Amino acid sequence: MAYCPHCGNSKIESFPNNSKLADFFCKTCSEEFELKSQRGAFGAKVLDGEFSTKCERLAASNNPNLFLMNYDLKTLSVVNLFIVPKHFFVRDIIEERKPLAATARRAGWIGSRILLERVPESGKIHIVQRGVIRPKELVLSDWQRTLFLRSEAPETRGWLLDVMKCVESLGKRDFTLDEVYAFERHLGELYPGNQNVRPKIRQQLQYLRDREFVEFVSRGHYRLRA
Repeated sequence: MAYCPHCGNSKIESFPNNSKLADFFCKTCSEEFELKSQRGAFGAKVLDGEFSTKCERLAASNNPNLFLMNYDLKTLSVVNLFIVPKHFFVRDIIEERKPLAATARRAGWIGSRILLERVPESGKIHIVQRGVIRPKELVLSDWQRTLFLRSEAPETRGWLLDVMKCVESLGKRDFTLDEVYAFERHLGELYPGNQNVRPKIRQQLQYLRDREFVEFVSRGHYRLRA
């Protein structure tokens, strides 16, 4: 399996079979990893395990990071392999599925889906992309770039992640505060209890500036750091 993207250790180890919500771990830094693989590309939602167990793990220190892998059976090769660090997992990106029908073998069991569409691109760190292995140093650098999120409580991270996604969706490095304000309605729908969306946007941009995720260029103008 891949090296550890957190500490760079050359190999991560397998957990025993049937371990809940984790498949691999790093002996050096104790990071845990879950792997999901399929032939085709992953869509906006990814099927995951039992809902209540997943929610319990979100707040735990050993909540696993998520590897997502696409493969080609004909060539027995990996097409894409990327990782979503655990600090991008908040309650709002976990969707509860309907209970299984009474006729099902596990009647009443409630699964979950990961809303991959809610994860910023900076939270999808590619190790292999379209069959090409990215340099290890770039992967480790991408990982370190967002590690500041771990110091925030899950409820605080939700706003940060959504503002990060809004900024990235602009598709350019240089952007204005007014361009982010254009997402006011969208963010208001995500957080209907917040009546001060614009001040909240400014607050999140200031935090992202202080953590060097974005750069303040001039009044009302920012730059997304590479």
